[in-house]
Amino acid sequence: MQLPVLELVDLIVRPGGGALVGGEREQRLQRRWGQGSGRIGKDEVTSAPQLRQVTGAACRIPQALPLLISVNQEGGRLNALDWPHVAQMPGHQALGAAGESGLAEQVGAALAGQLRAAGLTWNLAPVCDLACWPSTPAVGTRALSSDPELAARLAAAFVRGLQRAGVAGTAKHFPGLGGVRHDPHLAISATDRLLPGALVPFQAAVQAGVASVMVGSHVVRELEDCPALYSPRTVTGLLRDQLGFDGVIVSENLSIPAVHAAAGGIAQAAVRAVLAGVDVVMLDSEVSRGQQPTRIWQAGVRRRAQVVQALVCAVAQGRISRARLEASAARVLRMHARFGLTVDRRQPSWAEADAVAGAVAERLARQAVTVLRGRELLPLRLGASQALATVRVPVHGDRRADSARHAPDALPTLLREHHPAVLAQDVGTPPDVAAAGTVVVYGYDTRPGPGTHASRAAAEVARLKAAGHHVVHVALGDVDDAAGSPADVLIAAYSPHPASLRAVAEVLFGHLRAAGALPLAGAEW
Repeated sequence: MQLPVLELVDLIVRPGGGALVGGEREQRLQRRWGQGSGRIGKDEVTSAPQLRQVTGAACRIPQALPLLISVNQEGGRLNALDWPHVAQMPGHQALGAAGESGLAEQVGAALAGQLRAAGLTWNLAPVCDLACWPSTPAVGTRALSSDPELAARLAAAFVRGLQRAGVAGTAKHFPGLGGVRHDPHLAISATDRLLPGALVPFQAAVQAGVASVMVGSHVVRELEDCPALYSPRTVTGLLRDQLGFDGVIVSENLSIPAVHAAAGGIAQAAVRAVLAGVDVVMLDSEVSRGQQPTRIWQAGVRRRAQVVQALVCAVAQGRISRARLEASAARVLRMHARFGLTVDRRQPSWAEADAVAGAVAERLARQAVTVLRGRELLPLRLGASQALATVRVPVHGDRRADSARHAPDALPTLLREHHPAVLAQDVGTPPDVAAAGTVVVYGYDTRPGPGTHASRAAAEVARLKAAGHHVVHVALGDVDDAAGSPADVLIAAYSPHPASLRAVAEVLFGHLRAAGALPLAGAEW
């Protein structure tokens, strides 16, 4: 029996039109628009166990497909499950620094365990973009390595771990954001050509059986002079035909104004993406940041209605063939059947899954910490009466999707486990007030603007060095934050999460020898 066109379109537009969470907000959306938001707000669902209850109820709805909810749980910068007391994984670049395929597979499996325990079975990871110097603003520590072969090996291992544990993976952002100098979430970015080897990690992910591939919104002129997700040559010619990918192709988030503006609006963007060969048009995250007013949710439902109507009209007008729509719907249904959550599919316990993820995060952090300069000056040699000062340089800018910027500042506490006299100072403290000769300056993202090498952390290091202090500089985010720093010791940790901070403290006091190797070519210290 053939499905009506409207039902086929409903299958390929994400989020869906259902109500995953009850409550007055969803009731108002149902009354106004005849559908729910298809999203889970973290102001209403405030813990992973509560999320498990919500998804468990949703998968019991009669005649519903196996529940398939997408989520960004990469580790490092992007973690939808960012509630307190949830074990957080260091960023992808930590995997590049550790360089072990087996560890990458463990990380994928551990993330999948957390997600399945919460009822989420589609992860929008791994990031297969190549790292570059200076970092691409939208990527940074999200990229595994600048070495195509290393990135490919780790991406494939991550996919295997994730999918063997029952969660669909997504290689992104095809055909590669490396080399794009502006954040494509803020404006359409363009590059003349791909970085050498840019397709190698995507090819490896495809060969590893990755369930889906996300196409980016950036322009690669050597392929086609339009955003990749609107480019038939990129989506169909390169990804489908040349790389042989037969899974689900998903768009970058079309609700981002910079993404849909180039197509003349979100409805036109969806039609162009499907015409190019995209199977799923993504309009929003299905696990959403909290504290958003109802009007924001209403706007999301309105956008979805516009997109659905535009796609149905495009089929009626013959712009999109029914066969084309059916092929995409069939791929989506296969992914629901393979990975979707059902009542009879066993979920791991949250406590066990989170404990496993915590142990893997510790293992990764310990193997990834990289000393960029001053290894011979470690461990720190402090007398029992000598104080160690710490200066945390605040985060600069506002990457709204970046959950790691809200990570707790635990480094001073962790350092006190190794040395009792640790003083936390403010940026710009007059040098003659400091009671310590050695200062640890650290920060997550302190550059005053994207693409610039000068960071506020590096400026603080220079000020303290000029005052005669011995300075350790720890970059917790993009390694660019350490560029130009005159610190005696430079350390890259690749994340501000507790596992990485603990590993840094152990390195500073000689309880751990830093084994990480910077997976980024072109950086000079």
